[in-house]
This record gives sequence, C-alpha cells and structure tokens, in this order.
Amino acid sequence: MKSENPNNIVYKEVVIIGNGPSGIVLSYMLSGNVPYVTSDSHPDEMLSARLGPIVGDCLLYQDFSLLSSGLEGRSTNRVSLLMDALLHPHADMGWDLEPLVEFRKTGAKIDHIVLGKGPPGGSWHRMDPQMLTLSLGSWMALPGMPFHSSDSEEKRAYAADVAKYYVQYTDKMGLAKNFRNGVTVDSVDEVKRSYKSDNWVDKLNNEIKGTLEACMENEENRSRNVMRDGFRRNLRNSRCKCDGAKRNDKKRSISFCCDTSDFDCDRFYSSSMNEKLFRNSFTLDYNKVPSYNSAYRSPETNWIVNCSDANTGEKITYACKYLVLANGSSDSPNRLEVSKTKADPAWMLYDLGNLESRLDSYLTLDPEDVDPVLVIGAGLSAADAIMAVRGRNVPVIHVFRQRSPELSRHLQENLYPEYHKVHQMMLDPSSIHPYYTAYPEYTLTDFDADARTVILTSKEGVSKKINVSFAVILIGSRPDFAFLPKHYNLAARKHLSLDCKTNTADIDRLTYGLRGFDNLFAIGPIAGDNFVRFLPGGALAVTAELYKNRNPMRI
Repeated sequence: MKSENPNNIVYKEVVIIGNGPSGIVLSYMLSGNVPYVTSDSHPDEMLSARLGPIVGDCLLYQDFSLLSSGLEGRSTNRVSLLMDALLHPHADMGWDLEPLVEFRKTGAKIDHIVLGKGPPGGSWHRMDPQMLTLSLGSWMALPGMPFHSSDSEEKRAYAADVAKYYVQYTDKMGLAKNFRNGVTVDSVDEVKRSYKSDNWVDKLNNEIKGTLEACMENEENRSRNVMRDGFRRNLRNSRCKCDGAKRNDKKRSISFCCDTSDFDCDRFYSSSMNEKLFRNSFTLDYNKVPSYNSAYRSPETNWIVNCSDANTGEKITYACKYLVLANGSSDSPNRLEVSKTKADPAWMLYDLGNLESRLDSYLTLDPEDVDPVLVIGAGLSAADAIMAVRGRNVPVIHVFRQRSPELSRHLQENLYPEYHKVHQMMLDPSSIHPYYTAYPEYTLTDFDADARTVILTSKEGVSKKINVSFAVILIGSRPDFAFLPKHYNLAARKHLSLDCKTNTADIDRLTYGLRGFDNLFAIGPIAGDNFVRFLPGGALAVTAELYKNRNPMRI
C-alpha cells in the first residue's frame, strides 16, 4: 500500500471499520466462504418445513423474510435469529445439535479491507484475561473453526482464550491479508453523486477557475490580466494568502489551495477549454490532492476513509464502494458529570482493566491499609469490578440508583454463580458481606481530588463523605463515531444517542443497510447483535446484499 505519493488512494470494493468478531466473520464470507443448507431437521417444525425445499442450496440467495418468520431470541434482527437457529439449533433450550448449514469456498471473492486499532478480535484484547464470558465457550466460535477453551472443565470461556482464538482464526482461515491492524480511522467522507455525472469536468473546471479568480481579486496591486500574462513569472514561489484560495464545500467534499509552487497556471488555462487535455493536466498537476486522484473520480467510489497507522505514523486513504461499520460498542464509556467546574481526578476511572492495573500498583505501596474502591453501576461490568476488587481483599463501596436491580435476569444460576452472588449482596444491603458495602439509591455528587474523598447523596438528600483509593464508573458505553460527519444521525430514535442496547442503529433488518444512506451498513453490537453467536447473521445479510447488487438477476 505504500507509494512515493503518500496521498494516493487505495481502492477497495468494501471497507470494514472494526476488526472484532463482526468484522472477522464478514471478511470470512466476503472471501468466498458461503453457507449452504444441509438439513431441514430443526426442532422448530415451521422452520423445518421452510427449509425443506432449499436443502442443498446456497443460503445467500434465499428469502430471508420468509425463512426468519416467527423466530424469536436475544436479537432484534431477523437474519441473525435465522442464522443462529441454523448454526445453534435450540441453543437457548440447552440443546447441543449439529448445525444445519455448512460453509463452502464456492462464492465470489469481494475485494475488502478490515481496519482495526489493535489485533483481530477488537475489544476482547482489552478485557481482563481471566474474566469468563457470558456465552458458553462453543458459542464464541466463528464459522469453519471450532473454539476450544484452555480449561476443558469450564463451560464458559476465558477472555484470554477468546482473544487468542480470533487472532488464530484470521490466520488459519487465510484472512490476514485482508486486515490492516493498528490503524485509527480519522474521518469518513461521502462522495456525492454530483461529481460522478457526465459533466463533472465542467463543474470541476468552474470550481477551480472561480478559486483562481478569487485569488486575483484579493491580491494587492495586481489586475486580472496578470493571470494570463505574468502569473507564472511573478507568483511561482509564493503561496496565495487570500481567503478564497482555500475552499471547503461540505456538499462536495472538495479542498483546493492555489499553491503556485505546485500549480502551472499557463498549462491550466491552455488546456481547460479542452476536456481531454484538461484531464491530463488535472492528473499531473493535482496528484498531491487525494480527492482528485482516479479512485476518487471513479463511479465505483462512494466513500473516502482516511486513516492513521499508529505504529508508523503513515496516513492511509481508502476509496470504496461500500462502507461497513463494525466498530463495536465499548470505545466510549459513558461518563458521569459530577462537577461542571472540576475535572475528573486521576483516581477516577472508567474501565475495569485500568482499575486492575492501577490498583495492583497501588497495593505494592501499602498493601495493609487501603481505602475502599468506589464502584458505580448496576450492570455486569460493575459486578466484574466488584469481584476483581474483593478478590484482592480490598473493600468495595457499591453505589447504584435502583433499590432492586435486575442484574441476573437472563443468567442461569448454575452457570453464573458469581453474578448471582453479587446480585444477592445488592438486594440485601443491610447484611454484612466481607469487603462489600452497598449504597442503593445513592449518587456521587462531589469529590475532593487531593484528599481522595467522595460525597455520596441518597435520593432523600442524606450525604456521606468517604475516603476511597479509586473510583470506577461503569454505567455503560457507546460506540465512537467521531470519524463520521457530525450531522450523521445513525440512531433509530433520532432524539437520543445511539447505544447498543436500547437505541441501536437504524438499519433495515433484512439487509443491515442504514436507513437514509446509500451503500452504508452496520453490523454487530451497534446493530443490536450483542452476542457472538448472532454475528454471522449480520455478515450473511450484508454479503447477500452485495451479491444482489453485483448480479440482481441471480436473486
């Protein structure tokens, strides 16, 4: 991908932002691995009847609306429920049945790149390695390669094993060549159709001519005929200082500056009246401007993705026809605004991994007399933090807003005893539990950064001042869409922020295309699929839509 011109654009038909399991399984299917229905022996008799006529056929070309009719489960997406029913028949009933589909490398290979900040696996590499998954270990597997836990006696999987599995998967499945890891997406721009029309040359010609005229109007003591008679002689080594020299049209995403050390005005005017000559001059003179290279001008380009390589500092730009958002849900933790005038102190944290490393360092200084750790939140992440802190024999102060939280609503006690133990402590705050004190219906209202103290206030207005060693706030997280244009609103309920549980991306449930956008898709947690076992459904839907667009007569 490296070239002498760092601003050259690399064209890919599909760019996938996010290299977690969502991006990995989509890469697997885009690499030509497609599912075929092998059996109709499903416990759901209605689904079994619908599968009967298509046994032996490729699933990509089937009617997802018909096949998924009536299916229910822990996803709101019908194709995800369908794919889960075929890969894990009646899994929620505790059944361990053979899949009803198999993947064969008979599909078309669609040129794509998967972009991620870290190794393949995404956020799994940032989790506590010894944390057990909520899902059973077998459900962490992606198509084509089984998952094996390092502890054969444990039905659930350790996060370290899961992270390792996804790296191995990309290697063994031959996907590594489609991944660019260690990169951050800086911005995404949509290429507007107005520049893809037949008269794009005239439009671009008028745009640049207008810019040059603005330069001349603002250049002191120069008349317009300088452009024609002496522009090169007088301005070759100078840079235009006028405001008009740099334009940024949001509708067209065009940036231009008449830096005359790179711009040949005589050649521009001699060729601008001739389309063929203009194209040649344009390519030679504007090669340093990424927006103007051939990939950008291609009618196949709908999106421009600008990235930075964290290891080399290199800037990379991709042009693509289709853009897929698979960047997960945990990039931006929800923050608690305690004070509008005081910044969060260094001991106030927002993720468990950071808490554990900081706490371990803190314990080496004075392991005998450590102030409690304040944990705020009532979800599973807060429960993980409570278990991690108590496991180090450090007291926990647990603050949550509801009197009776439903921490374990979907978790069976025999499979998740540790979470049920935390839930019992939360429900019975009056009882004495080692290293645990609950403060239900309290909130954090103030702190003293230097004294390392916090003020907790009940809903009745009663306040308590407590010394703490650390405070960790675990009240959920949101996907990071800072790279998208600010006016983009992807949420289903437009008046609320997008989150992966209550207000997911506004997608077509059969294609995963984002409503209101062309050639833009969302898969994984941001689309409402929060468990790995449902992710192949989103990948199937997107792949099927791309196949349909390539050959609409085949569907």
